[in-house]
Amino acid sequence: MKDLILQVIKTAPEKALTVDEILRKCNFLTGFEGKKLRGLLQEMVHDGSVVMTARGKFGLGENLGEMKGKIVGNTKGFAFFEPDGSVEDYFIAERNLNGACHGDRVVCKAIVQKGRKRNARNNFRGRKEAEVVRIEKRGFEKIVGTYVLSSMGNIVVPDDKRFAEEIFLDEVDGTIARNTKVVVEILEYPTRIRMCKGKICEVLGDAGDLKVSTLSVVRSFNLIETFHEEVEKEAKKVATEITEKDLKGRKDFRKDLTITIDGEDARDFDDAISLCKKGDLWCLGVHIADVSHYVKQGSAIDNEAFKRGTSVYFPDMVLPMLPVELSNNMCSLNENVDRLTLSVVMDIDNLGQVKNFEICNGVIRSINRMTYTKVQKMLDGDAETRKTYAHLVPMIEDMSTLAQILIKKREGLGSIDFDLPETQFELNDKYEVLSVGEKPRTLADRIIEQFMVLTNEVVAEFSVKHKLPFVYRVHESPLPEKLKAFNKFIATFGINAMLPSADVKPIEVQSFLKKIDGEPYEAVVNKVMLRTMQKAVYYEQCNGHFGLASQYYCHFTSPIRRYPDLIIHRILKAYLAGELEGAKRTAFEKFVPVASEQSSTTEQIADTAERAVDDLKKAEYMSKHIGEEFVGICNGVSEFGVFVVLDNTCEGFIPKESLPKDNYVYEPERYRLIGKRNCFQLGNKITVEMESADLVLRRCNFAFISKQDLVQSDMQRGVMRGKIPKRQSKNAKKHTRR
Repeated sequence: MKDLILQVIKTAPEKALTVDEILRKCNFLTGFEGKKLRGLLQEMVHDGSVVMTARGKFGLGENLGEMKGKIVGNTKGFAFFEPDGSVEDYFIAERNLNGACHGDRVVCKAIVQKGRKRNARNNFRGRKEAEVVRIEKRGFEKIVGTYVLSSMGNIVVPDDKRFAEEIFLDEVDGTIARNTKVVVEILEYPTRIRMCKGKICEVLGDAGDLKVSTLSVVRSFNLIETFHEEVEKEAKKVATEITEKDLKGRKDFRKDLTITIDGEDARDFDDAISLCKKGDLWCLGVHIADVSHYVKQGSAIDNEAFKRGTSVYFPDMVLPMLPVELSNNMCSLNENVDRLTLSVVMDIDNLGQVKNFEICNGVIRSINRMTYTKVQKMLDGDAETRKTYAHLVPMIEDMSTLAQILIKKREGLGSIDFDLPETQFELNDKYEVLSVGEKPRTLADRIIEQFMVLTNEVVAEFSVKHKLPFVYRVHESPLPEKLKAFNKFIATFGINAMLPSADVKPIEVQSFLKKIDGEPYEAVVNKVMLRTMQKAVYYEQCNGHFGLASQYYCHFTSPIRRYPDLIIHRILKAYLAGELEGAKRTAFEKFVPVASEQSSTTEQIADTAERAVDDLKKAEYMSKHIGEEFVGICNGVSEFGVFVVLDNTCEGFIPKESLPKDNYVYEPERYRLIGKRNCFQLGNKITVEMESADLVLRRCNFAFISKQDLVQSDMQRGVMRGKIPKRQSKNAKKHTRR
């Protein structure tokens, strides 16, 4: 009956119908049917399939101008609404929030302005305005803050002041000291006339403790560093040795020269590599830890891994997806011990084409735990390192040769490599940051990157050809409106090459990036191009990977730290065993979309949390350099000021009030703040003074000293706002100002 009601509402020429109109169109005439229909309509309103207007009519949200999305709060009381699937946001005045808070999932409706345009204070510089119709899901059930005692009583000041200025506590345990970081459970959400109320549910520790600072950020994303007792008990029962039963049906690779290559501080090892020549072909073995042998679907460990979705890495702690008994022991391809694997062995020609491959259950023994640093030293000719690992030198050199073949092949297909810097921290045993800098990306890193990408492609193509239920890694092409905005932006640098806004190909983006290679604005344009791209997600259909120019792609190579890889292993092993049929296949088909969505969500949370802790550590480091001068590049502009990133990757903000006095106008499509005498845009080289560090907001504040343009600016070309050549007429002057 609900389907019939929905069909009637969809096909009706009116945007909304009364109950009687729906009854007539459904041919329901009796009082009983009318009563039943009213009940069903209320259920449909509750589940969001239909909307009830203020006048009691029923219609579809999209027909009534309603939009679903997320609230982004502001410390000044107003907020912004980010609709799903749209690049444009809406301003929401405080009076139109209707109880919604920062982070909430809501339904909004655009407000049509009548009469003269509202001033900037009301509609925030001409942005479209909206109001909250209803709250679908609260963004925060718990919030992290600092416990203080004020004139109003017991108060927690949230770290994220976009949610609320203060949270009132009805009662507090007297043993909790002031200036303590706590987690508060929300009892009553704030409104315009009522404070937020809550109760302390966890005490984190002294607000001044560096470890507690990191833990505060971790908790703000609802991340947990410990495992439930049931998970820990299950992990301790996992076998610590491989038995003959475990080896049954596995291919033995233990005599092959096999190594792992990871970072210096790695504690778990997902992948091991072997390589040899077989005639004119390269025989590459990529051996991935067989986590699914130990983590069974539906177990307590598996349920927790699904919930976490991924391991999360911070400078001073790691939140693993699996307990350490597994991630650092039986599931880790440790040196000189037998380990179970799911292996992909590929025969590759000198053009980088995979001629043959085999996916099989295996067992390996990694002969050496190598690091990127050691491998790069060997490639650079370091005599001592080459002597120590003389038995590996030929294979490492072959790996370098094959990796460069694969790089050349990938570039020919149009793969896009932004080569953006990663941050590297050096900490002491007190978790204090000793140094911050750009992490080097060497050929040793690229060897592993290329081998893993190739393996992921081979596995994804295998899955498509055999029609397996699967989790793919999908990266779709940029949206046309974003490419149009990008073309407007690059025009400010005098770049004539434009990208097609529709049906753009990876090789066209790659070709454009090559044209600006070595230019002073290269890094800035790369960053904006990256913002123009869509985010990669996990999906149950293979829609390709735009950035890698790959028709088939998945994540198969890291099952210790990513849940999608673990699911893929289970599916492949079931298929190889001839068990992917009937009920088992149906179960995977139902689970794959759920796992894909969950994995995409947890990945996004992990990425955001990692950036937040990185920002915290950078602010801690820069707080020791107050008053010092630094040179950086403008890498962000807003209506409030300018963001500058330094050579050490630390970022800071210069408020508009600190810039040279001018009548500035913010032009978001050109990423610039422009006045009559000054222009600040992406790419400007700016000298700043480190003024202060806000550890709660995780932000550095800079004072402006001077600016140098990396390229000829609009001001230098004589087209600054309000600067008109003398020979222009008055009409031309008016036209320019418009």
